[in-house]
Amino acid sequence: MKLTATNLRYFSFISIAVAIAYSINRIQGAISPLFLSMILGLLIANTIGWRAEGKEAATFAAKRCLRIGVILLGFQISIDKFQEVGPRGLLAVVVIVSVVFLGIRAAAKRLGLNDSLATLLSGGFAICGATAIAAISSTRKSEERDVSYAVAIVALCGTLSVFVIPPLATLFSLSDATAGAWIGAAVHDVGQVIATASLMSPEALDSAVIVKLTRVVLLVPLMLFLSIGSTEKRSLKSATPTFVLGFVACAILVNLLSLPSDVITFGKETSKIFL
Repeated sequence: MKLTATNLRYFSFISIAVAIAYSINRIQGAISPLFLSMILGLLIANTIGWRAEGKEAATFAAKRCLRIGVILLGFQISIDKFQEVGPRGLLAVVVIVSVVFLGIRAAAKRLGLNDSLATLLSGGFAICGATAIAAISSTRKSEERDVSYAVAIVALCGTLSVFVIPPLATLFSLSDATAGAWIGAAVHDVGQVIATASLMSPEALDSAVIVKLTRVVLLVPLMLFLSIGSTEKRSLKSATPTFVLGFVACAILVNLLSLPSDVITFGKETSKIFL
C-alpha cells in the first residue's frame, strides 16, 4: 500500500473499527473480534460511503495484515498442552475435524452453495471459526461476499453454542473434563471456547483449551491441502503460502525459546488485532 493521504485516511477508518471490535472482545470474549470488525466495516461503508479509492487500503488490511495475524497465531501453540492430548486424543480430534469438514462441505454443496463458500464454511466450522475462514480465503480466490457470508454464519452458530453447550453438559451429566473436551471440539472461535468453558470450571477450561489448540494446529495441513488442491501442475513449494510457513516457524520458536509469559500474551493479542 502506498503511503498517500487517501490510503492513510481510509486505513484509519479500518483501524478505528478494529480498535472498537478489540475493546468489545476484551470485555466479552464470547464475541469474535473478526466478526465485530466485519459488522463495523459494513456500517462504516454504508454511512460514510466507501469509494473505489479506498480499495487499496481495504485490500492491504484484508491480505497483508491478515497474514501477519495468521503467522502470530503461532504464539497460541504450546507443545506442553499438545502433548497432554496424547496419540489417542490427537487421533480423535483429527477424525472429528475431518468428519465436520467433509460433512459441512457435503451439506453446503447439497444446498446448492458454490465451491468457495462451501469450503470456507467447512473450514470455519471444523477448525477455528472466522480465523480459519480468513486464513483459507487468502489461499484461494474467494469472493469478499462469500467470506462475509461464511464469517457471519459461523460466528452466529459459535455464539449460540456458548449458551447451548453448558446446559446440555449438565443435562447429560458429563464430567467437567469431558464437557470441556466437547466444548473444545465443537465451538469454533478460541475466544468463544474460553468463554463457554469458563462458565463451568477450571478443569473444563483446561480440557477445552487443549483440544481447541489441537484443532488450531490442524489449520496448517488444511491450508496446505487446499492450496495444493486448488492449483494445477504446481510443486509443493510453489503452492505453499509463505505465511503458513511463518506460522509454523513462529510456533517452533515460541516453544524452543523460553519466552516470558508477557511476550507470549502480547503475541496472542497482537495476532487477534491483525486478524
